[in-house]
Amino acid sequence: MANKLFALLFCALLGIVTVECIVGGHSSLPDAAPFVVSIQHPTHVCGGVLVKGTWVLTTASCVNDKAVGDLKVLAGSHRLLTNMDRVAVSAKKVHASYNPTSGINNVALLQLAKDVTSTRVAAVTLNDVAVTSGLPTVFYGWGSLRYGSPARSNELQTLFQKTLSAADCGQKIAGLPTGFICAQIQRGQAACSKDEGGPLIAYGTKKLIGIYDHGTQCSGNAPDVFVDVRSFSAWINANAV
Repeated sequence: MANKLFALLFCALLGIVTVECIVGGHSSLPDAAPFVVSIQHPTHVCGGVLVKGTWVLTTASCVNDKAVGDLKVLAGSHRLLTNMDRVAVSAKKVHASYNPTSGINNVALLQLAKDVTSTRVAAVTLNDVAVTSGLPTVFYGWGSLRYGSPARSNELQTLFQKTLSAADCGQKIAGLPTGFICAQIQRGQAACSKDEGGPLIAYGTKKLIGIYDHGTQCSGNAPDVFVDVRSFSAWINANAV
């Protein structure tokens, strides 16, 4: 009951349209997350977040095997089905120590070929403090509606979760490498496939604290795992130039 009240309170505070959809999430209002983008190849494959100028942060696992010329980014729209132009990608930077097997250093940057001139687009601020347990957060994504399903929402979805510190998360997920944090709310509410790279935002500061890495079959039975943005802030700032 407490978790449901927590979600309802967030809905009221953020003006979320309470239409239940993607694995326990809710449809977001058009201007709720101007930093969220859809990475497309040629349709939506994962999420991303505008972190500086023309630079988009996402997971390396999303774009590592894709040619730059085949990638496009949709920014400024909370709907995937839109007549807005997709922006070409001019450069890709994958963390040099990314390991596809272990999943460590799972970060990448995409440079857009041009600025997106829209009042509905804005860069996010990176988190600069250690993540503790119990922090209220908001996650955004266009991922699958349920595990194993190709169907996904046309509208950007919002999921309210609370963080677990790296230490607390490690107690629930054995062998979790450094550089990750977790978030969870309750069974039946979780990120899902094609949500990878989507942003986890601290409710109070509105800063980016994580990007979605993986979960447990979209069930919410175990915490969702996110790349800890603070751990990679130096890499992001050095490469988003």
